[in-house]
Amino acid sequence: MSVAIRLSRAGRVHLPYYHIGVFNNRTRRDGRPVEQLGFYDPRSEKEPVRLDLERARHWLSVGAKPSATVAAILKGQGLKSEDWTPKKKRAEKKPAAKKPAAGKAGAKSEKKPGRKARTANSKVRGEKARRTAG
Repeated sequence: MSVAIRLSRAGRVHLPYYHIGVFNNRTRRDGRPVEQLGFYDPRSEKEPVRLDLERARHWLSVGAKPSATVAAILKGQGLKSEDWTPKKKRAEKKPAAKKPAAGKAGAKSEKKPGRKARTANSKVRGEKARRTAG
Protein backbone atom coordinates (compact mmCIF):
# COMPACT_ATOMS: atom_id res chain seq x y z
CA MET A 1 0.00 0.00 0.00
CA SER A 2 1.59 3.30 -1.01
CA VAL A 3 0.61 6.31 1.04
CA ALA A 4 0.80 10.04 0.57
CA ILE A 5 0.63 12.99 2.93
CA ARG A 6 -1.82 15.39 1.35
CA LEU A 7 -4.64 17.83 1.98
CA SER A 8 -8.37 17.17 2.14
CA ARG A 9 -10.65 20.14 1.74
CA ALA A 10 -13.23 21.21 4.28
CA GLY A 11 -15.15 24.42 4.91
CA ARG A 12 -17.72 26.36 2.95
CA VAL A 13 -17.73 27.80 -0.54
CA HIS A 14 -14.99 30.45 -0.80
CA LEU A 15 -13.95 29.79 2.84
CA PRO A 16 -11.68 26.75 2.62
CA TYR A 17 -9.57 25.07 5.21
CA TYR A 18 -7.74 21.82 4.81
CA HIS A 19 -6.97 18.77 6.91
CA ILE A 20 -3.45 17.40 6.53
CA GLY A 21 -3.55 13.65 6.60
CA VAL A 22 -1.95 10.42 5.51
CA PHE A 23 -3.98 8.82 2.73
CA ASN A 24 -3.82 5.67 0.69
CA ASN A 25 -3.03 6.80 -2.86
CA ARG A 26 -6.27 5.31 -4.15
CA THR A 27 -8.63 7.26 -1.89
CA ARG A 28 -10.53 10.25 -3.19
CA ARG A 29 -9.55 13.81 -2.29
CA ASP A 30 -11.88 14.17 0.68
CA GLY A 31 -11.80 10.49 1.64
CA ARG A 32 -11.04 8.94 4.98
CA PRO A 33 -7.38 9.33 6.04
CA VAL A 34 -5.23 6.63 7.54
CA GLU A 35 -4.16 9.20 10.12
CA GLN A 36 -4.89 12.90 10.61
CA LEU A 37 -1.74 15.00 11.16
CA GLY A 38 -3.09 18.52 11.47
CA PHE A 39 -4.76 21.31 9.52
CA TYR A 40 -3.98 24.20 7.20
CA ASP A 41 -6.12 27.35 7.12
CA PRO A 42 -4.93 29.63 4.30
CA ARG A 43 -7.19 32.49 5.43
CA SER A 44 -6.06 32.60 9.07
CA GLU A 45 -3.43 35.06 10.22
CA LYS A 46 -3.10 33.75 13.79
CA GLU A 47 -2.30 30.08 13.24
CA PRO A 48 -2.48 29.01 9.59
CA VAL A 49 -0.86 25.60 10.19
CA ARG A 50 -0.99 23.13 13.04
CA LEU A 51 0.91 19.94 12.41
CA ASP A 52 2.13 16.97 14.46
CA LEU A 53 5.75 16.99 13.25
CA GLU A 54 6.75 13.78 15.03
CA ARG A 55 4.03 11.78 13.26
CA ALA A 56 4.89 13.48 9.96
CA ARG A 57 8.54 12.43 10.41
CA HIS A 58 7.41 8.90 11.16
CA TRP A 59 5.30 8.64 8.00
CA LEU A 60 8.06 10.19 5.89
CA SER A 61 10.54 7.69 7.30
CA VAL A 62 8.36 4.73 6.28
CA GLY A 63 7.99 6.01 2.71
CA ALA A 64 4.97 8.32 2.57
CA LYS A 65 5.38 10.92 -0.15
CA PRO A 66 4.11 14.46 0.49
CA SER A 67 2.18 16.38 -2.15
CA ALA A 68 3.74 19.60 -3.45
CA THR A 69 1.64 21.79 -1.14
CA VAL A 70 2.31 19.65 1.91
CA ALA A 71 6.03 19.61 1.06
CA ALA A 72 6.01 23.42 1.13
CA ILE A 73 4.14 23.39 4.46
CA LEU A 74 6.61 20.90 5.93
CA LYS A 75 9.51 23.02 4.73
CA GLY A 76 7.92 26.06 6.41
CA GLN A 77 7.59 24.08 9.65
CA GLY A 78 11.31 23.28 9.65
CA LEU A 79 11.43 19.80 8.09
CA LYS A 80 14.14 19.59 5.47
CA SER A 81 13.43 18.03 2.09
CA GLU A 82 16.34 15.63 2.63
CA ASP A 83 14.20 13.95 5.30
CA TRP A 84 11.74 12.63 2.74
CA THR A 85 13.58 12.51 -0.58
CA PRO A 86 15.20 9.13 -1.12
CA LYS A 87 18.91 9.23 -1.81
CA LYS A 88 19.79 8.04 -5.29
CA LYS A 89 21.99 5.01 -5.41
CA ARG A 90 24.88 5.07 -7.80
CA ALA A 91 24.53 2.52 -10.52
CA GLU A 92 27.61 0.41 -11.03
CA LYS A 93 28.97 0.76 -14.54
CA LYS A 94 29.54 -2.44 -16.44
CA PRO A 95 32.54 -2.64 -18.75
CA ALA A 96 31.51 -1.86 -22.31
CA ALA A 97 31.42 -4.78 -24.72
CA LYS A 98 33.97 -4.56 -27.52
CA LYS A 99 32.47 -3.84 -30.90
CA PRO A 100 33.93 -5.33 -34.08
CA ALA A 101 35.99 -2.87 -36.11
CA ALA A 102 33.85 -1.54 -38.95
CA GLY A 103 36.46 0.64 -40.65
CA LYS A 104 38.45 -2.15 -42.32
CA ALA A 105 39.34 -1.93 -46.00
CA GLY A 106 36.94 -3.72 -48.33
CA ALA A 107 34.01 -3.60 -45.87
CA LYS A 108 30.91 -1.90 -47.23
CA SER A 109 29.24 0.65 -45.04
CA GLU A 110 25.57 -0.02 -44.67
CA LYS A 111 23.22 2.82 -45.50
CA LYS A 112 20.15 3.34 -43.45
CA PRO A 113 16.91 3.00 -45.36
CA GLY A 114 15.65 6.48 -45.95
CA ARG A 115 12.97 8.32 -47.82
CA LYS A 116 12.72 7.62 -51.51
CA ALA A 117 13.93 10.36 -53.81
CA ARG A 118 11.24 12.01 -55.83
CA THR A 119 11.66 11.53 -59.51
CA ALA A 120 10.67 13.91 -62.23
CA ASN A 121 7.93 11.46 -63.17
CA SER A 122 6.30 11.56 -59.75
CA LYS A 123 6.32 15.36 -59.75
CA VAL A 124 4.51 15.44 -63.08
CA ARG A 125 1.95 12.90 -61.89
CA GLY A 126 1.27 15.01 -58.79
CA GLU A 127 0.68 18.12 -60.87
CA LYS A 128 -1.72 16.25 -63.16
CA ALA A 129 -3.67 14.95 -60.20
CA ARG A 130 -4.00 18.47 -58.79
CA ARG A 131 -5.24 19.86 -62.10
CA THR A 132 -7.90 17.23 -62.52
CA ALA A 133 -9.04 17.38 -58.86
CA GLY A 134 -9.52 21.16 -58.84
